[in-house]
Amino acid sequence: MDIVRYVTPLLGSWQGTNRSRLMPTDDYQDSAATATVEVTAAHFASIAYTWSDGESPQEGLLLMAGGATDAEPATAVWVDSWHTGRALMQFSGTVGEDGVLLLHGSYAAPTGPDWGWQIHLHPAPDARITMHNIVPGENPYQVVELALQR
Repeated sequence: MDIVRYVTPLLGSWQGTNRSRLMPTDDYQDSAATATVEVTAAHFASIAYTWSDGESPQEGLLLMAGGATDAEPATAVWVDSWHTGRALMQFSGTVGEDGVLLLHGSYAAPTGPDWGWQIHLHPAPDARITMHNIVPGENPYQVVELALQR
C-alpha cells in the first residue's frame, strides 16, 4: 500500500482529546492532545503526538512504510513514552474496506505468551487513532482513543 497516498488527507497539525485506560472495566482518563502528520524521506509517514497521563506530559511516534504495490502490507514502528518505555514495537497491517488502517503488533508479557496490540488509523475528516490490547484468549479491548480536529 502507498502509505504516503493514504496519509495525504491527514497531513498537518491536529488538536484533540486523548482518552486512555488500562483495563476494560476502568474509566477513561481524558487529556488534551496534539498530533502532527508528516511525510518523511519521500516514502514514509509519521504521526508524532502528545498527551498526558494525568500527572505528566507524554509523547509518541508512529513511523509507517508501505509496500511498493497496494497488495503489499504496511509496516510500522511505534514508540510511546508511557506505553512502550524504551522499546520499539513493530507492526504490519492493511487498510480495510472501511478505509481504516489496521496495524497488528505484539509485546512480551511478564509471564506466559506475548500479548497483542492493535493500532487503528481512521481517515479524515473524522481522524482518530484507536489502540486495542489483546490478552491471549480474550477479545481485543480499546485502551486509547485519540480524537483529532483541525
